[in-house]
Amino acid sequence: MLLKFLSFRSLLPVTWRLRAIPEKATHHPHRLVAVHELAKALRVAGSFSDKIESTIDRMLMRTPLKLLVALVIAGTSCLPLAAEQTATTTTSVNVRSGPENVFPTVTWLLSGTRVTVVGCVANWRWCDVIAGRDRGWVYSRFLSIPFDGTAVTILNGGPKVGLPQSEFSLGEYWDAHYQRKHWFGRKAYWQKRWDRRAPPREWRDPSTRSQPASSEQ
Repeated sequence: MLLKFLSFRSLLPVTWRLRAIPEKATHHPHRLVAVHELAKALRVAGSFSDKIESTIDRMLMRTPLKLLVALVIAGTSCLPLAAEQTATTTTSVNVRSGPENVFPTVTWLLSGTRVTVVGCVANWRWCDVIAGRDRGWVYSRFLSIPFDGTAVTILNGGPKVGLPQSEFSLGEYWDAHYQRKHWFGRKAYWQKRWDRRAPPREWRDPSTRSQPASSEQ
């Protein structure tokens, strides 16, 4: 709006004089032509001024939106990420390629090895962990995690320790992590075996268990 106002103020004296010029210019054709050319130029200038004003208005309207989007993105990137859940092996354990002790072994870990827990199956008996460059499943009885000022095994803590649940899909999981393993070529066999598995046992609070859980690693 400021640009349009300034353009109008600058053109006002010229347009005011043009009102009187045609009467004097009737006897001088060359002056009349000059007047018409000047009027055309003023119209073009006015149109150009409108275009500039429209462009500036669009820029001013878009700037707050762009600024808002930038602030939202920056704020999101500054939000703290959820802390990784770290567990420690309580004994030497096998890392399996699936949440059962029949699956091929990926590697084995010494007692006291720190691992990142990605998630656990619904009954909290097996957990998907990352140990260095290896990834696989460890029986949760042998994974200790800090909880409520002490250390508990994931099998005993179950849903109380706040770990996410993971649903194991053999095809997707093996494709993502085990294509270079020598047993990857038997994926179809292991898929059929996994499909025929018995229904998993539900998690029970340790205070209701009559006997300690057996090793399944």
